Amino acid sequence: MARDDRTTDADATPDDLHHTIPLVMPSRIGWAEAHSQWDRPHLRRDPLRVYATRAVFLDLLAIVVAGVTGFILRWAIPYSVELNDPTYVSFVIVVVAAWMAVLVLRGAYDTRVLGVGSEEFKRVIGATAMVFAAIALVAFALKLELSRGFVLITFVVGIVLLMIVRWSLRAWLRHERRYGHFLHRTVVIGQGDAMTEIVDMLDRDPVAGFTVVDVIDEVDSDATEAQLDAWLDEVMTRISLEDADTVAVAGSPAMGPKVIQRLAWRLEGPRVDLLVAPTVGDVAGPRVSMRMAADLPLLHLDEPHLTGPKRAIKRTLDVVFGTVLFVLFLPFMIVAAIGVKLSSKGPMLYFQERVGRGGQIIRIAKFRTMYVGSDQIRDEVIGAPDDGIADRYKADPRITPFGRFLRRWSIDEMPQVAAVIAGSMSLVGPRPVLVDEMPLLGDADHRRHLTKPGLTGLWQVSGRKTTDWEERMRLDLEYIEHWSPALDLVIVAKTVKAVLVGDGAY
Repeated sequence: MARDDRTTDADATPDDLHHTIPLVMPSRIGWAEAHSQWDRPHLRRDPLRVYATRAVFLDLLAIVVAGVTGFILRWAIPYSVELNDPTYVSFVIVVVAAWMAVLVLRGAYDTRVLGVGSEEFKRVIGATAMVFAAIALVAFALKLELSRGFVLITFVVGIVLLMIVRWSLRAWLRHERRYGHFLHRTVVIGQGDAMTEIVDMLDRDPVAGFTVVDVIDEVDSDATEAQLDAWLDEVMTRISLEDADTVAVAGSPAMGPKVIQRLAWRLEGPRVDLLVAPTVGDVAGPRVSMRMAADLPLLHLDEPHLTGPKRAIKRTLDVVFGTVLFVLFLPFMIVAAIGVKLSSKGPMLYFQERVGRGGQIIRIAKFRTMYVGSDQIRDEVIGAPDDGIADRYKADPRITPFGRFLRRWSIDEMPQVAAVIAGSMSLVGPRPVLVDEMPLLGDADHRRHLTKPGLTGLWQVSGRKTTDWEERMRLDLEYIEHWSPALDLVIVAKTVKAVLVGDGAY
């Protein structure tokens, strides 16, 4: 793992740590308030949650029927084989479970694509094709004596029933929407004819799924930073008052990429969908997709939240690799604990409060590498981040000789693997900042707390302590925007190299 350049393992007792320091300064309270109050899945208003729930149960029923039909037609009719064949009964159960799992992983129940367009059907068909392609590959590789008739009948019956289920749900949803049910409560932002046009389009046909509950004038093009913050606060207040779940922007060129970006960051807290007219500005990026809304093409800005299957994958990797690392690190940690105890006075471990996911305080542990009382002189020795901070870290007199050895090989951070297994940290992610450092974060920087902090991260493998503060924040945000399992594996591999090379480790 790479060393955290902002680590201050000043040897204070837990009682000396800050328990009442606010997470953010008043100028940054908007982001923190949004995430502390809204970053809970059950608080989001989602009009299609009922649709998704029904789709799950009906899809499961369709798949079970398909599996049973394939079993009966292939084995009972041609050869009068007994229906309690344990091999194929077990296989039907496996197929049903795998089919449902792939549907979930492929986003077939993502409410953003349900009830409109063709994406819902594409995901169902794609998931079905993946399941049966996997069955064919496994059967071929393991030379299983699997009936082709069973697979073909199950596949055909299953896809037909799944399409019937989704078309039936669409018909039910259209009927309900004509009576004003399951509509996206939408706030429209804009001015003039552009705003009037999008309001008319969204309200014209309730079957499209939108009802406009409020309209807000766009911010002035020459607005100051303070005026923009005040406008964003007003938007969030009116969204809350109207219990809205969607914001549609139909502004003039004054609503440029910067304003859209700031608005998108605010909406990540309550998880409100953002639809942007393509003429507003260049908002292309890795989280942008096209969506038709009431015959109007709009860009849908997805959130960078690690939810559902993504979060499950990341958590699984954390538990598996974290357990392996703990076993591998255990001999080193035993030697480190003995060395810390014998080399200087004080406890073996140092516990420190840091900022975790959603702005919550977490407590991390590391081996003590500094003399007792070093926390009292941190500001005098290190000071605020600037161009010379790397040199001050390198010549830090508070670090013990044995502590410097631990830092060189990142052994002092090894106890945090336990936090990865427990779930308060992740193997890879933005390193948790100190509570005292929160006022240093800009409005955008707080978005690094959308995910769990990591044992190592992108900037830890990009120079470690030689990386300046602004670059670290940029790399953390880049990780949030582009996370993938492959990226995590690349960072872990680069971390091993960074530790062995030792550049920037002090």
